Amino acid sequence: MKLIVNGVAAYRSSFGVRRYYENVMQHISRPDGVSVTPIGRSKVFDRLTELCYPGRADALLWSPSQRGPIRAKRHVVTVHDCINVEYTYADDWRRFALKWMSQQLLGNAEVVVTISQATRNAVLRNYDLNPSAVVVIPSPSYIALPYVAREPDDTPVARPFVLMVTNSLPHKNTELACRSLVAAGIRQRGIALRVVGSISPAARALCEEAKVDLTVSTGLSDHELRHLYEDSLFLLSPSLEEGHNLPIAEAVSLGANVLCSDIPVHREFYEELVEFFPVADERALVEALEHALERRGRWILERRPPTRSFADVAADYNKLFSSL
Repeated sequence: MKLIVNGVAAYRSSFGVRRYYENVMQHISRPDGVSVTPIGRSKVFDRLTELCYPGRADALLWSPSQRGPIRAKRHVVTVHDCINVEYTYADDWRRFALKWMSQQLLGNAEVVVTISQATRNAVLRNYDLNPSAVVVIPSPSYIALPYVAREPDDTPVARPFVLMVTNSLPHKNTELACRSLVAAGIRQRGIALRVVGSISPAARALCEEAKVDLTVSTGLSDHELRHLYEDSLFLLSPSLEEGHNLPIAEAVSLGANVLCSDIPVHREFYEELVEFFPVADERALVEALEHALERRGRWILERRPPTRSFADVAADYNKLFSSL
């Protein structure tokens, strides 16, 4: 049976979803072929076309993110997290409309795929679905960023630094992270903060007021990001909730140190690979950072290497598609 991919769901979604889709698709194969629905120039027109797409009785439709037609035939939907309804729009009037639309979408789907057990729990917590129709295809714990030899002027930054790969959405908890870094004395220790992505305005203001050496970068290549992981003292990830947390997978795959919040999905994927701190305890985070900022070298020398790759994820999708 042919596989049709919802192109709007694949390419008009977040950077993380696009990265997930593109890596999985490298290993997807169907005997009758794979096609992708077209993407136009207008987001509004694309959304209307996507909503009304009927699907086909003789083909599977896969939406690799939580969006798509609400009444399509033979529809498989991948859900990465429920952060939109639990955090982003938690106190917004749009939350009701978003939940209603998602209920129609997921309720009509033949199968709902979640990328972690934590996301499956969140889906069943927020939507009225048959649990047997919600399956977990775990995201990869091993993500190999490409190695490219450094250019002569691409030497490690002289000042040691903490790395955050994040954005400014509320669940990323960047204000607490920056407040705790300031309290732990990052500036006084001569350590910088490198951010890939963005942090909240309040977090940036905290750093500027405390005169923290802060650099915010966007649009880095994979090999530039790899060098940052390798050169950092540690990756700091204080998220309140995640569906997987791809930067941690990238960091641990390179053997980098990671200090992250003790939330279910981090335990699910990264137990014994990272150091945890209690997510709701600011004092505990400051103490963990004080300890981490004093350490050098690799923290966990004897640990099981992560092995699950995007090829393994795609193999599970191929099995699922064949079973339908």
